Amino acid sequence: MLSILIPIYNFDVRPFVRDLSDLCSKMSERCEIICLDDASDQAVHILNKEVSMLPHVQYERSDTNLGRSAVRNALVEKAEFENLLILDCDGKVLSDDYLQRYSRAMDDYDVIYGGREYQADSPPDRELMFHWFCGKVREAVMVERRAQDPYKSFMTNNFLIRKEVYDAVKMDESVVGYGHEDTLFAIELKKAGFKVKHIDNPLEHIGLETFDEFLRKSENGIRNLALLIQSKKVDSSIKLVRYYQRLESFGLISLVNTLVAKYEHRIFKNLRSTAPYLTWFDLWKLSKLDFYMKSTS
Repeated sequence: MLSILIPIYNFDVRPFVRDLSDLCSKMSERCEIICLDDASDQAVHILNKEVSMLPHVQYERSDTNLGRSAVRNALVEKAEFENLLILDCDGKVLSDDYLQRYSRAMDDYDVIYGGREYQADSPPDRELMFHWFCGKVREAVMVERRAQDPYKSFMTNNFLIRKEVYDAVKMDESVVGYGHEDTLFAIELKKAGFKVKHIDNPLEHIGLETFDEFLRKSENGIRNLALLIQSKKVDSSIKLVRYYQRLESFGLISLVNTLVAKYEHRIFKNLRSTAPYLTWFDLWKLSKLDFYMKSTS
């Protein structure tokens, strides 16, 4: 028995939920799909509430915006079954046996991560190029490579978890806005001794964002990361934190800040191009992390 849980915020989920409903109808076991809209705009809500007419689907709307962690915790409380499939709302099903793949892997597991894909060709809208490129290079990772470092490779867009495991860890509602709630969740899973299994069962991430929006969310994630470092909830097992601490220990972080400030126009021009150099993006993130470490301490 399977509870599919989808938090929604300002995204048209109708095709995604329709596909999942069709797949549920082909399953021998009982399935439910619970969609919880986290106070999206009214126009989006009007579109998405159509999914409540589909088989297996429940649709609810929160009057207030709960946030990425709290809305997932609320969904888990509503779930009827022990096996929870928690999905981001901007996914796309890629295989007819998507649910069966999870079903076959259910025995003797704590958490199973299926992976993430991006469309093969670059998007025609140039504004979406950087998000797509970053995703292809850094998030669309083959299962063999993910399995080598199962906690580091875990994301919350597409994972199966037993309810008792989720209840033992839960998502930290102190992480506000976008960014690093999945990092912290993976760290807590590891601390609690829960195993993360990786399988080849990706969803395509279709919610590409413009360059400015992607950078805004990235900066919010870095702000969250600084707060998590200061509260000692994360450590140098995170690559960006490790590099930052090394640069700071050698007195080189000021050089990074100077470099980014001096060449910011060139950096952004490169990142907006069809062949962005992601090291520039990493340096920008390190500089932002230093800013928030100093301004929030």
